[in-house]
Amino acid sequence: MKNTRIFSIVSIVFLLAACDAQPGLDPIVAQEIAIARTDPDGALAEKVERALGIDSGTLPYGVEVTATAGKVELWGTVDSSAARKRFELIAAGVVGVKSIESHLRVDPGA
Repeated sequence: MKNTRIFSIVSIVFLLAACDAQPGLDPIVAQEIAIARTDPDGALAEKVERALGIDSGTLPYGVEVTATAGKVELWGTVDSSAARKRFELIAAGVVGVKSIESHLRVDPGA
């Protein structure tokens, strides 16, 4: 009976260790996970930037994103109210965002 319990506990420990190893994990994904664990605010800001397309260089705006404990702030200038609203809605839809504070200014010449 005692040996059976010890064997069961050892088996569970080995199974949990095997689950933690994740041998097929993509190195980029592993790096993102590590960053999210060490700097969750920075990781959230990067996720929002990717969602907005800022890191791809496709947007003509100089928008910046900051995050603190799930609160995301958008800074910069956009060329229309529609663009401002689009940025706010996209940012609000990112997993992990609890609230949005927009400091985006509208300048039709931007």
